[in-house]
Amino acid sequence: MLRKVFSAIVVLVLVLALAACKKEEATKVKETPAAPEKPAITPGEMVLIPAGEFIFGTTDKDFQTANPQQKMNLPAFWIDKYEVTNSEFLDFAIKQGYSGEGAKEGKDWRAFFTPDKARNPVIYITWNDAVAYCKSLGKRLPTEVEWEKAARGTDGRRFPWGDKWEPNRSNTFEAGLRNTAEIGKFEDVGPYGVYDMLGNVQEWTSSWYEPYKGNSYKDENFGRRFRVLRGASNYHYGARFPLWARSAYVPNYLSGFGCRCAKDATPEEAAKAGQAK
Repeated sequence: MLRKVFSAIVVLVLVLALAACKKEEATKVKETPAAPEKPAITPGEMVLIPAGEFIFGTTDKDFQTANPQQKMNLPAFWIDKYEVTNSEFLDFAIKQGYSGEGAKEGKDWRAFFTPDKARNPVIYITWNDAVAYCKSLGKRLPTEVEWEKAARGTDGRRFPWGDKWEPNRSNTFEAGLRNTAEIGKFEDVGPYGVYDMLGNVQEWTSSWYEPYKGNSYKDENFGRRFRVLRGASNYHYGARFPLWARSAYVPNYLSGFGCRCAKDATPEEAAKAGQAK
């Protein structure tokens, strides 16, 4: 009899202990916060960059065309949060009856556009193609000074996220894709929330490839022959490609280049951006 009572007590204790463990486990599950959802990606969305000073250029002698480092003061402006996508450029081409400068050579953007890349950045557009696209939306290409502020913020950082290289943070050679990626896929985002400023594709700007004020470096390519591109791409080593690096090509050059657009801020928008700083 005692043995039966003892066995019943043991079973009861085990059941209560098991129930307590399950309750504790359930409590832990409830206490674990859910991972924050990534914001929805909206192609064509723009970010308002506030007016003010920022650190432009570099003192790094390995990048003498980007010397000297200096403070620049810009008015407020808007810039695309993401690079222009294949689907956006297709919509423009259909509505405007636009072929693109590379159509004659059979190697324009259409040759690199497949349905699964609708949200990848458009490539193989010339500077003139990029200008035409932005103009159709009442926008323009950013200057390289605007581009650099949107990418670096005000503190002169080397990469969009800071000064230390972080592998797989951007779609550069280190990521191993060797191809474009959907916009916003990588956490390649700067202080103002603008994406893919380091990797994915190089981007046309409105600027001529001219020396900066105070630059004494002699480059035979300086002048009004080449347009500046900014950022690296999926075939550049991002760790070696700081945000102040400059590239330049003739306006009708066709390669894996893309773009994003910009536009001036109204006085009301500029005031709003100043209050939010």
